[in-house]
Amino acid sequence: MIPSAPCQTQTTLWAYQIEAVNRDVREVLDDLFQKAGKQYVLEPGVGGNVSLRIATNSFEEALHRVLQSAGLTYHVERSSSAQGRLQETYVVRARAASPLLSAQAPIDILSRPVNLVASTSLRNVLNMLSRQAGVSITAAREVPDLQVTRLVLSNVSLGYALNLITQATRTQYQFQPDGSILLVPAPQIQVREAPSAPASARQLVDPTIQRTPLQQGEVAALKRAVPPPLTSLQPVLKCSCGAELQAHWNFCPMCGKRIPKPATPPRR
Repeated sequence: MIPSAPCQTQTTLWAYQIEAVNRDVREVLDDLFQKAGKQYVLEPGVGGNVSLRIATNSFEEALHRVLQSAGLTYHVERSSSAQGRLQETYVVRARAASPLLSAQAPIDILSRPVNLVASTSLRNVLNMLSRQAGVSITAAREVPDLQVTRLVLSNVSLGYALNLITQATRTQYQFQPDGSILLVPAPQIQVREAPSAPASARQLVDPTIQRTPLQQGEVAALKRAVPPPLTSLQPVLKCSCGAELQAHWNFCPMCGKRIPKPATPPRR
């Protein structure tokens, strides 16, 4: 599966650009409403963290994406000001979950089997998986409709298929409060390498590599550093009783007989 996307030659400036990684949704909404110059009210029960990336020129689209990710909804209250102008206030509240959909655990949905062989766009792939698994699977508008090639899924679970697709397209899937699944851009995390150790400390010794022969001076230095092994003294004579004797003994340890010393040759 090889995703491909058209090359962008210049950076686009969007009116509403949000990049949040596990951020409080109330902070995200405050930034959005402040930038748009809108009045808003958050009812009790509004909360939770969201991870998403939005780049759009439409305030309504950005608001819908944030609310959808957090399971929230809103309505607009209109009133007249003292100057006779029409004022709009966005009231955000938690969305009531459907009892039927809330009874379906995500683990049960992800374990449903799917089969697919396709070379088509990403959204077509999601539509085919949606029909097989019986759950709505869509991609956010900011996710590019990449071309997916050589996708072969043979009797695998929906969770395995989604993990494979999101890894290849650099996205992530999220369960929505209504039971649907939404693909959003994955947050980009920059990882800096740890300071490397000195080269001498990082050298590894391969036992299969033959070492170079030591020079003559190195061999002599090793001989001086290593003491010679101790060797047992060999017997030089025997006593009349048959016991083996050492040259420096004066008496036989078996019979006690005095051991005669060999005559020392005269000095010249």
